[in-house]
Amino acid sequence: MKRGEGDRSLTREGLDALLDSLDPDRELAARRYEEIRRRLIRFFEWRGCDRADTLTDDTFNRVAAKLADGLELHSDPYAYFCGVARLVALEYGRKTAKESRLLEADVWPPPTEPEDDADHRLDHLRHCLEALSPDQRQLALRYHQEEQRIAGRKRLCQELGIEMNALRIRVHRLRRMIETCIQARLED
Repeated sequence: MKRGEGDRSLTREGLDALLDSLDPDRELAARRYEEIRRRLIRFFEWRGCDRADTLTDDTFNRVAAKLADGLELHSDPYAYFCGVARLVALEYGRKTAKESRLLEADVWPPPTEPEDDADHRLDHLRHCLEALSPDQRQLALRYHQEEQRIAGRKRLCQELGIEMNALRIRVHRLRRMIETCIQARLED
């Protein structure tokens, strides 16, 4: 896994350094942590990131790792968090843009990198997506990969000439088909 793609986990030392940098009093530090977390989630949502809570956790993990390595925050900690969050949002934007280009170029699924573990769920997902008709596959992928979720789904509705609720029902049925297929392959 590449650096910055969720591979950083929060260590005890990182958490301690993080809370210490927010406030010496753990109760106040916890409150500041929650306040910063709420603000960062809004920050990512405003930027159209559909995984705002995951990106916020990644931002906290990165800052905590730096603090555990000896970084000292001398001013408002939120400013530093916001700077890291901006970089995380840029990384996320580049990644989703690349996936969108591959989808538009009909190069889906993208080439895979070898995985270290024996978990084949992703291979099963790819197989099950390939088993769908091209229209079904494209609908499922576009529904879940739009950078601006609401606007993208409205565009899908317009293209298909259906209401939003009908789109949700179609995608729900596709998800069920994919889940059933994956489950069957996992049981084999």
